Amino acid sequence: MSRRGGKPQKRVREAPQDLSGHVEALVFEVPHDEHKLRLDRFLSDRLTWRSRTSILELLSEGQVSVEGEVVSKKSHKLRRGEEVSVAVPPPEEPERHEELAAELEAQILHEDEDLIAINKPAGLVVHPVGRIRVNTMIQALHWRFKHGVAAGEEVLGGSRPGQVGPVIPRICHRLDRDTTGVVVVAKNAQARSRMQAVIEGSEVEKVYLACVHGRPKQDAGLIELALGRDPEGEKDLMMTVRPDGQLSKTRYEVEASVEHAGAPLSWVRFQIYTGRQHQIRVHALSLDCPVLCDALYGRGETSWPADSDPPLITRQALHARRMAFPVLQGQGQLLELEAPLPPDFVALRAAQGL
Repeated sequence: MSRRGGKPQKRVREAPQDLSGHVEALVFEVPHDEHKLRLDRFLSDRLTWRSRTSILELLSEGQVSVEGEVVSKKSHKLRRGEEVSVAVPPPEEPERHEELAAELEAQILHEDEDLIAINKPAGLVVHPVGRIRVNTMIQALHWRFKHGVAAGEEVLGGSRPGQVGPVIPRICHRLDRDTTGVVVVAKNAQARSRMQAVIEGSEVEKVYLACVHGRPKQDAGLIELALGRDPEGEKDLMMTVRPDGQLSKTRYEVEASVEHAGAPLSWVRFQIYTGRQHQIRVHALSLDCPVLCDALYGRGETSWPADSDPPLITRQALHARRMAFPVLQGQGQLLELEAPLPPDFVALRAAQGL
């Protein structure tokens, strides 16, 4: 790895393959400068739309081959010139990438030559993971930039004004399937690298709005807890507070408290300073105020109100409302992204007189 001014410089990887449609396998060649790199690191650098957990699942399921031989050991050291192949099982549902791309046009919050920001709707998975092979946000964006959508708009060659070569969208951060709001996607490798540096350097402001059970004992405060995997969780992805976990930090402020359907509820603003899995959901639980309709950390309800037909909300009441960070190619400028409240939030607040 080269150095400049004493600081390590991240290598820019080659573009990921086209995700606009289903492919049977992804094939990569190990470059000279990645000789002896661990297999899991090699895959993480290339399958940027996948989580580390899903990459380990690919290895354990025998979906990864090196020079035609299946390799399941994550620490396997690669050699320059070797061919690494990742099998992609056929999807279990019909592909709807064109339809999703068209739907996302109305959810674009911002677009420039480096980034596109989406107001992600509930139920949309950000990237392929586990058994979810198709119909994710990143695949819809791949379709958009390859084929073009929207009335009268044509994206020639998958490129945009100011863009050199085809746009290859890359995930910069993630939201849970049933969390709505701001998601930022890079349109080239350099932009993703710069965006990751901004995130890792704590230069990003991330603000969420949640409806929670009860009311915190204090109207505002700072939560600092170590989070890690819950060995007793009902599902493998559950997190909990544990001494050997990673530090997580969230500031909260109660915006409103109401009585609704016979229960006390509060609307709470959460600003996160770290990005741990399920951070806000676990932190809300630590206040004894779990997020409404949270299937993993909540109080058992899957919709609200229970006696309403149809219910006002059927997913965790969590929305990524705001994201702000320095413009990637600007000097001192701030890009501020605001996601309007989703329809179920609007309906829930209206029913509460808010």
